[in-house]
Amino acid sequence: MNIDAFEKREQALEFRAKIMQAEEERLNGAKTRSISEARKELRERAGTI
Repeated sequence: MNIDAFEKREQALEFRAKIMQAEEERLNGAKTRSISEARKELRERAGTI
């Protein structure tokens, strides 16, 4: 396996781990956001950078 393929695989595994963590938190009752709320927050953050 070349280095590019390895790095892509590692990125995919890290992304999958983050998704699994978020899903576990959601199932345990963590606060969630709607798409519109998330977009609003991202716009606000982008404006303050």
